[in-house]
Amino acid sequence: MILILADSTDPWATLVHREAQRTGGDVFWVEPLRLLDKILLNWPVVAGEAIIPGSLHIDGQAIPLDDLTGIFARLPFPLRLDLDGLSDSDAEYVTKEATATWLAFLNAMPCSVVSRPVPGGRPTLLSGSPLLAKLARDHGFLLPASRCTSSQADVLQQFMTWGESAYLKPLGSVEPGQFLHSHDGVEQIRRVMELQAVSLQTVPPGQQATVYVAGEQVVATVLRPGDPVPQSMEVLSAHAAQCLGLVRALGLTFAECQIVINSDGVSCLDISSAPNFWRCPQDAQQQIVEHLLEHLSELRSLSHHDSSHGADGRSSACERVRPTRSPER
Repeated sequence: MILILADSTDPWATLVHREAQRTGGDVFWVEPLRLLDKILLNWPVVAGEAIIPGSLHIDGQAIPLDDLTGIFARLPFPLRLDLDGLSDSDAEYVTKEATATWLAFLNAMPCSVVSRPVPGGRPTLLSGSPLLAKLARDHGFLLPASRCTSSQADVLQQFMTWGESAYLKPLGSVEPGQFLHSHDGVEQIRRVMELQAVSLQTVPPGQQATVYVAGEQVVATVLRPGDPVPQSMEVLSAHAAQCLGLVRALGLTFAECQIVINSDGVSCLDISSAPNFWRCPQDAQQQIVEHLLEHLSELRSLSHHDSSHGADGRSSACERVRPTRSPER
């Protein structure tokens, strides 16, 4: 059974839900605003040597936690809840308690949790973290020069210095950034920086590509127009394997990778845990949705990434383990 936690306007959740219904899978969809109204959560309890299993009650229907094969969590954190009628202080208290509860729940579940939230937020810039930068380099990626600032003047000057070609991403955003060009870069910088600080990265010359990972494999690669290079560059299976390895090391099962390939190697501009639906070609969307549904429908074996950033949850004393299909799992 699959649980989807997403707004009704979320396009990825809509397609996963539709595909699950089309193929006859069991799926529940609850919008974040209705979490307190729609779901009652019973935690598992250990009483002596006995384990009282936990459950979710959705619209009065009891669903044992052991029956959940996957959760597609497209939740904003802190949660946005429907708390009309409460005072500001009470609403703030309920929001904090509910957010903490759901963070704990989604990080304790042994089933796969796609887009698992991380307490304190997930780092979004590889070059901005020594740990993430090392991970990227360990997987064979080059990291382009970058600058983080809240000064619009600094960003505009750097954009001009880099030949009016750069990759812009708001700090803290889990969504992909955007490529800036000479015809619209200044306007895009001013629009984005009205609201927040940004990271600006230089874009090396070469073949730009977007690589989509869903479940446990690369499911689509989309080539982007880039600056000409002395020789044509292809996205090889080795490049896709690099992306997959880094995505898995980051504890993700759904990601969009922005890379640039040239004679020097492969530069990684961005690994986003919230792939942009509207910039993804339709045929790639269908492939992604099918692999997400397969991943969410599969009863997990022991997780391959048993950590707080793990993609598949953790093993537990009451987890049902089935034979795996590959030595990795």
